[in-house]
Amino acid sequence: MINLAEKYLAYIGTQRRYSDKTCGAYAHVLEDFLHSASSDDILPMADYADEFILSCLTSAGIRAYQIELMDMRRMASRSVNLYLSVLSSWCKWLLRQDLLQTNPVHLVKRPKQPSRLPSFYKSSSMEAYLEQENALSRRDFELRMATLQERKDTYRLCLDRMIVSLLYCSGIRRGELIGLRRSDLDISRKVLRVRGKGNKMREVPLVDPLIQELSLYLQAVEALVDRTDRTDVPLLVTWAGGPLYPSRVDKAVKSELSAQPSGFEGRKSPHVLRHSFATSLMENGADLNSIKEVLGHSNLAATQIYTHSSIKQLKGVYIMAHPRAAKKERNNG
Repeated sequence: MINLAEKYLAYIGTQRRYSDKTCGAYAHVLEDFLHSASSDDILPMADYADEFILSCLTSAGIRAYQIELMDMRRMASRSVNLYLSVLSSWCKWLLRQDLLQTNPVHLVKRPKQPSRLPSFYKSSSMEAYLEQENALSRRDFELRMATLQERKDTYRLCLDRMIVSLLYCSGIRRGELIGLRRSDLDISRKVLRVRGKGNKMREVPLVDPLIQELSLYLQAVEALVDRTDRTDVPLLVTWAGGPLYPSRVDKAVKSELSAQPSGFEGRKSPHVLRHSFATSLMENGADLNSIKEVLGHSNLAATQIYTHSSIKQLKGVYIMAHPRAAKKERNNG
Protein backbone atom coordinates (compact mmCIF):
# COMPACT_ATOMS: atom_id res chain seq x y z
CA MET A 1 0.00 0.00 0.00
CA ILE A 2 1.46 3.35 -1.01
CA ASN A 3 1.85 6.12 1.54
CA LEU A 4 0.77 9.77 1.44
CA ALA A 5 4.00 10.96 -0.16
CA GLU A 6 3.71 8.50 -3.03
CA LYS A 7 0.01 9.24 -3.49
CA TYR A 8 0.75 12.95 -3.80
CA LEU A 9 3.51 12.36 -6.34
CA ALA A 10 1.15 10.15 -8.35
CA TYR A 11 -1.46 12.93 -8.21
CA ILE A 12 0.81 15.65 -9.59
CA GLY A 13 2.13 13.32 -12.25
CA THR A 14 -1.16 11.97 -13.57
CA GLN A 15 -3.86 14.52 -12.72
CA ARG A 16 -1.84 17.73 -12.67
CA ARG A 17 0.36 16.49 -15.53
CA TYR A 18 3.58 17.89 -14.10
CA SER A 19 6.67 17.05 -16.15
CA ASP A 20 8.94 14.18 -15.16
CA LYS A 21 11.59 16.71 -14.18
CA THR A 22 9.21 18.58 -11.87
CA CYS A 23 7.89 15.36 -10.32
CA GLY A 24 11.48 14.30 -9.69
CA ALA A 25 12.23 17.59 -7.96
CA TYR A 26 9.12 17.26 -5.78
CA ALA A 27 10.05 13.69 -4.86
CA HIS A 28 13.52 14.84 -3.82
CA VAL A 29 12.11 17.50 -1.48
CA LEU A 30 9.56 15.15 0.12
CA GLU A 31 12.15 12.46 0.70
CA ASP A 32 14.66 15.00 2.03
CA PHE A 33 12.09 16.36 4.47
CA LEU A 34 11.21 12.89 5.76
CA HIS A 35 14.88 11.96 6.11
CA SER A 36 15.45 15.15 8.11
CA ALA A 37 12.43 14.54 10.34
CA SER A 38 13.40 10.94 11.05
CA SER A 39 17.18 11.54 11.22
CA ASP A 40 17.50 8.63 8.81
CA ASP A 41 18.87 9.40 5.36
CA ILE A 42 18.81 5.77 4.22
CA LEU A 43 15.18 4.70 4.66
CA PRO A 44 13.32 4.83 1.31
CA MET A 45 10.43 7.28 1.10
CA ALA A 46 7.99 4.43 0.46
CA ASP A 47 8.73 2.93 3.89
CA TYR A 48 7.47 5.89 5.92
CA ALA A 49 4.12 5.26 7.58
CA ASP A 50 1.27 7.74 7.10
CA GLU A 51 1.04 8.31 10.85
CA PHE A 52 4.69 9.37 10.98
CA ILE A 53 4.31 11.61 7.93
CA LEU A 54 1.35 13.50 9.42
CA SER A 55 3.12 13.85 12.77
CA CYS A 56 6.02 15.62 11.02
CA LEU A 57 3.83 18.11 9.17
CA THR A 58 3.50 20.67 11.95
CA SER A 59 4.66 24.27 12.17
CA ALA A 60 7.40 23.17 14.58
CA GLY A 61 8.50 20.42 12.19
CA ILE A 62 8.55 22.76 9.20
CA ARG A 63 10.43 25.42 11.15
CA ALA A 64 13.05 22.89 12.28
CA TYR A 65 13.52 21.78 8.67
CA GLN A 66 13.88 25.38 7.50
CA ILE A 67 16.54 26.05 10.14
CA GLU A 68 18.44 22.95 9.04
CA LEU A 69 18.39 24.07 5.40
CA MET A 70 19.53 27.60 6.19
CA ASP A 71 21.90 27.25 9.14
CA MET A 72 23.35 23.76 8.75
CA ARG A 73 23.35 23.32 4.99
CA ARG A 74 23.85 27.01 4.19
CA MET A 75 21.22 26.83 1.46
CA ALA A 76 20.33 30.06 -0.34
CA SER A 77 17.05 31.76 0.57
CA ARG A 78 15.66 31.18 -2.92
CA SER A 79 16.28 27.43 -2.68
CA VAL A 80 14.80 27.25 0.82
CA ASN A 81 11.65 28.97 -0.40
CA LEU A 82 11.37 26.51 -3.27
CA TYR A 83 11.59 23.60 -0.83
CA LEU A 84 8.93 25.17 1.39
CA SER A 85 6.68 25.76 -1.62
CA VAL A 86 6.80 22.06 -2.43
CA LEU A 87 5.88 21.17 1.14
CA SER A 88 3.11 23.76 1.11
CA SER A 89 1.61 22.26 -2.05
CA TRP A 90 1.76 18.82 -0.46
CA CYS A 91 -0.02 20.13 2.64
CA LYS A 92 -2.73 21.78 0.52
CA TRP A 93 -3.40 18.40 -1.05
CA LEU A 94 -3.56 16.79 2.40
CA LEU A 95 -6.01 19.47 3.51
CA ARG A 96 -8.30 18.53 0.63
CA GLN A 97 -8.08 14.92 1.78
CA ASP A 98 -9.19 16.05 5.29
CA LEU A 99 -5.93 14.73 6.74
CA LEU A 100 -4.69 18.12 7.99
CA GLN A 101 -6.59 20.91 9.73
CA THR A 102 -4.27 23.73 8.64
CA ASN A 103 -1.32 24.23 6.34
CA PRO A 104 1.70 24.30 8.71
CA VAL A 105 3.93 25.95 6.11
CA HIS A 106 1.75 29.07 6.26
CA LEU A 107 2.60 29.43 9.95
CA VAL A 108 6.34 29.63 9.29
CA LYS A 109 7.92 32.92 8.27
CA ARG A 110 9.83 32.37 5.07
CA PRO A 111 13.33 33.79 4.58
CA LYS A 112 13.60 36.96 2.57
CA GLN A 113 15.44 36.68 -0.67
CA PRO A 114 17.09 39.54 -2.57
CA SER A 115 15.07 40.68 -5.54
CA ARG A 116 16.81 39.92 -8.78
CA LEU A 117 16.11 41.74 -11.99
CA PRO A 118 15.86 39.39 -14.97
CA SER A 119 18.75 39.44 -17.42
CA PHE A 120 17.74 40.61 -20.88
CA TYR A 121 19.19 41.78 -24.17
CA LYS A 122 18.46 45.26 -25.43
CA SER A 123 15.84 45.54 -28.14
CA SER A 124 18.37 47.28 -30.38
CA SER A 125 20.74 44.31 -30.09
CA MET A 126 18.00 41.82 -30.91
CA GLU A 127 16.78 43.90 -33.85
CA ALA A 128 20.33 44.10 -35.22
CA TYR A 129 20.58 40.31 -34.98
CA LEU A 130 17.19 39.70 -36.60
CA GLU A 131 17.94 42.09 -39.48
CA GLN A 132 21.16 40.30 -40.38
CA GLU A 133 21.34 38.21 -43.49
CA ASN A 134 21.22 34.52 -42.60
CA ALA A 135 20.92 31.05 -44.08
CA LEU A 136 17.13 31.33 -44.23
CA SER A 137 16.97 34.79 -45.80
CA ARG A 138 19.63 33.82 -48.36
CA ARG A 139 17.68 30.63 -49.06
CA ASP A 140 20.89 28.62 -48.77
CA PHE A 141 18.77 25.47 -48.69
CA GLU A 142 17.88 26.04 -52.35
CA LEU A 143 21.52 25.84 -53.41
CA ARG A 144 22.82 22.59 -54.83
CA MET A 145 24.81 20.90 -52.06
CA ALA A 146 27.83 18.97 -53.23
CA THR A 147 28.16 16.77 -50.16
CA LEU A 148 26.08 15.38 -47.34
CA GLN A 149 28.13 17.43 -44.85
CA GLU A 150 27.27 20.65 -46.67
CA ARG A 151 23.59 19.80 -46.47
CA LYS A 152 23.94 19.06 -42.77
CA ASP A 153 25.87 22.28 -42.06
CA THR A 154 23.34 24.38 -43.96
CA TYR A 155 20.42 22.86 -42.10
CA ARG A 156 22.15 23.48 -38.76
CA LEU A 157 22.44 27.18 -39.62
CA CYS A 158 18.76 27.32 -40.63
CA LEU A 159 17.63 25.53 -37.48
CA ASP A 160 19.80 27.60 -35.12
CA ARG A 161 18.45 30.81 -36.59
CA MET A 162 14.85 29.56 -36.35
CA ILE A 163 15.29 28.54 -32.71
CA VAL A 164 16.55 31.98 -31.63
CA SER A 165 14.05 33.88 -33.75
CA LEU A 166 11.08 31.86 -32.49
CA LEU A 167 12.14 32.03 -28.84
CA TYR A 168 12.57 35.81 -28.92
CA CYS A 169 9.64 36.75 -31.16
CA SER A 170 7.11 34.60 -29.29
CA GLY A 171 8.51 34.59 -25.74
CA ILE A 172 7.82 30.87 -25.28
CA ARG A 173 9.78 28.66 -22.91
CA ARG A 174 12.40 26.12 -24.04
CA GLY A 175 10.16 23.18 -23.15
CA GLU A 176 7.25 24.77 -25.00
CA LEU A 177 9.41 25.21 -28.09
CA ILE A 178 10.43 21.55 -28.01
CA GLY A 179 6.78 20.48 -27.63
CA LEU A 180 5.49 22.41 -30.65
CA ARG A 181 3.88 20.36 -33.44
CA ARG A 182 3.30 21.27 -37.07
CA SER A 183 -0.42 21.37 -36.34
CA ASP A 184 0.16 24.06 -33.68
CA LEU A 185 1.16 26.57 -36.35
CA ASP A 186 -1.85 28.38 -37.82
CA ILE A 187 -0.46 30.70 -40.48
CA SER A 188 -3.89 31.77 -41.73
CA ARG A 189 -4.78 33.16 -38.30
CA LYS A 190 -1.18 34.16 -37.50
CA VAL A 191 -1.11 32.35 -34.17
CA LEU A 192 0.87 29.59 -32.51
CA ARG A 193 -0.85 27.18 -30.13
CA VAL A 194 1.44 26.58 -27.17
CA ARG A 195 1.12 23.94 -24.47
CA GLY A 196 2.46 25.51 -21.26
CA LYS A 197 2.90 24.49 -17.65
CA GLY A 198 0.15 22.30 -16.25
CA ASN A 199 -0.75 21.33 -19.83
CA LYS A 200 -2.52 24.68 -20.27
CA MET A 201 -3.02 25.77 -23.87
CA ARG A 202 -2.67 29.35 -25.06
CA GLU A 203 -2.39 31.13 -28.39
CA VAL A 204 0.57 33.39 -29.12
CA PRO A 205 0.22 35.96 -31.93
CA LEU A 206 2.82 35.79 -34.70
CA VAL A 207 4.22 38.84 -36.48
CA ASP A 208 4.72 38.78 -40.24
CA PRO A 209 8.55 38.58 -40.23
CA LEU A 210 8.40 35.52 -37.95
CA ILE A 211 5.75 33.87 -40.15
CA GLN A 212 7.99 34.45 -43.16
CA GLU A 213 10.96 32.84 -41.38
CA LEU A 214 8.84 29.88 -40.31
CA SER A 215 7.72 29.36 -43.90
CA LEU A 216 11.33 29.48 -45.11
CA TYR A 217 12.39 27.09 -42.35
CA LEU A 218 9.72 24.56 -43.35
CA GLN A 219 11.00 24.80 -46.92
CA ALA A 220 14.50 24.10 -45.61
CA VAL A 221 13.19 20.99 -43.84
CA GLU A 222 11.61 19.80 -47.09
CA ALA A 223 14.82 20.37 -49.01
CA LEU A 224 17.38 19.05 -46.54
CA VAL A 225 15.79 16.66 -44.05
CA ASP A 226 14.75 13.19 -45.18
CA ARG A 227 11.38 12.63 -43.51
CA THR A 228 7.70 12.31 -44.28
CA ASP A 229 5.71 15.54 -44.11
CA ARG A 230 2.87 15.02 -41.61
CA THR A 231 0.95 17.53 -39.52
CA ASP A 232 1.57 15.67 -36.26
CA VAL A 233 5.38 15.84 -36.40
CA PRO A 234 7.41 18.35 -34.33
CA LEU A 235 7.52 21.86 -35.76
CA LEU A 236 11.29 22.09 -35.31
CA VAL A 237 13.33 18.97 -35.92
CA THR A 238 16.92 17.79 -35.77
CA TRP A 239 18.94 16.86 -38.84
CA ALA A 240 17.80 13.26 -38.32
CA GLY A 241 14.16 14.39 -38.38
CA GLY A 242 13.52 13.80 -34.69
CA PRO A 243 12.31 16.17 -31.98
CA LEU A 244 14.61 18.75 -30.42
CA TYR A 245 16.04 18.24 -26.93
CA PRO A 246 17.06 20.82 -24.28
CA SER A 247 20.82 20.79 -24.85
CA ARG A 248 20.32 21.21 -28.62
CA VAL A 249 18.24 24.34 -28.03
CA ASP A 250 20.79 25.72 -25.55
CA LYS A 251 23.62 25.07 -27.99
CA ALA A 252 21.80 26.90 -30.79
CA VAL A 253 21.21 30.01 -28.67
CA LYS A 254 24.81 30.10 -27.45
CA SER A 255 26.20 29.55 -30.94
CA GLU A 256 24.07 32.22 -32.60
CA LEU A 257 24.52 34.95 -29.99
CA SER A 258 28.21 34.29 -29.37
CA ALA A 259 28.85 34.95 -33.05
CA GLN A 260 27.53 38.52 -32.73
CA PRO A 261 30.14 41.28 -32.38
CA SER A 262 28.42 42.98 -29.41
CA GLY A 263 25.23 43.30 -27.41
CA PHE A 264 25.12 39.76 -26.04
CA GLU A 265 27.60 39.74 -23.20
CA GLY A 266 26.87 37.56 -20.19
CA ARG A 267 24.53 34.60 -20.04
CA LYS A 268 23.16 33.27 -23.30
CA SER A 269 20.12 31.09 -22.78
CA PRO A 270 16.55 30.53 -24.02
CA HIS A 271 15.16 32.04 -20.82
CA VAL A 272 17.10 35.29 -21.30
CA LEU A 273 15.47 35.53 -24.74
CA ARG A 274 12.08 35.12 -23.04
CA HIS A 275 12.96 37.89 -20.59
CA SER A 276 14.12 40.05 -23.51
CA PHE A 277 10.82 39.53 -25.32
CA ALA A 278 8.78 40.51 -22.25
CA THR A 279 11.00 43.51 -21.51
CA SER A 280 10.63 44.74 -25.09
CA LEU A 281 6.84 44.48 -24.85
CA MET A 282 6.87 46.44 -21.61
CA GLU A 283 9.11 49.16 -23.04
CA ASN A 284 6.79 49.55 -26.01
CA GLY A 285 3.71 50.12 -23.88
CA ALA A 286 2.10 46.68 -23.55
CA ASP A 287 0.04 46.30 -20.38
CA LEU A 288 0.91 43.69 -17.75
CA ASN A 289 -2.21 41.59 -18.29
CA SER A 290 -1.48 41.23 -22.01
CA ILE A 291 2.12 40.24 -21.30
CA LYS A 292 0.91 37.77 -18.67
CA GLU A 293 -1.37 36.05 -21.18
CA VAL A 294 1.28 35.83 -23.90
CA LEU A 295 3.89 34.44 -21.51
CA GLY A 296 1.47 31.94 -19.99
CA HIS A 297 1.96 33.10 -16.40
CA SER A 298 -0.59 31.78 -13.93
CA ASN A 299 -0.65 35.03 -11.91
CA LEU A 300 0.26 38.66 -12.40
CA ALA A 301 2.98 38.61 -9.72
CA ALA A 302 5.25 36.58 -12.00
CA THR A 303 4.87 39.19 -14.73
CA GLN A 304 5.54 42.21 -12.54
CA ILE A 305 9.30 41.62 -12.59
CA TYR A 306 9.32 43.17 -16.05
CA THR A 307 8.21 46.56 -14.77
CA HIS A 308 11.91 47.26 -14.08
CA SER A 309 12.39 48.11 -17.73
CA SER A 310 9.77 50.85 -17.78
CA ILE A 311 11.08 52.91 -14.86
CA LYS A 312 12.93 55.29 -17.17
CA GLN A 313 9.83 55.79 -19.29
CA LEU A 314 7.70 56.17 -16.17
CA LYS A 315 9.96 58.98 -14.92
CA GLY A 316 9.48 60.83 -18.19
CA VAL A 317 5.70 60.47 -18.06
CA TYR A 318 5.71 61.43 -14.38
CA ILE A 319 7.65 64.63 -15.02
CA MET A 320 5.33 65.64 -17.83
CA ALA A 321 2.14 64.77 -15.92
CA HIS A 322 2.93 65.89 -12.36
CA PRO A 323 1.46 69.38 -11.77
CA ARG A 324 4.49 70.76 -9.94
CA ALA A 325 6.98 69.14 -12.28
CA ALA A 326 5.08 70.38 -15.33
CA LYS A 327 4.94 73.91 -13.88
CA LYS A 328 8.70 73.88 -13.34
CA GLU A 329 9.25 72.72 -16.91
CA ARG A 330 7.01 75.52 -18.21
CA ASN A 331 8.86 78.11 -16.14
CA ASN A 332 12.20 76.89 -17.40
CA GLY A 333 10.91 77.04 -20.96
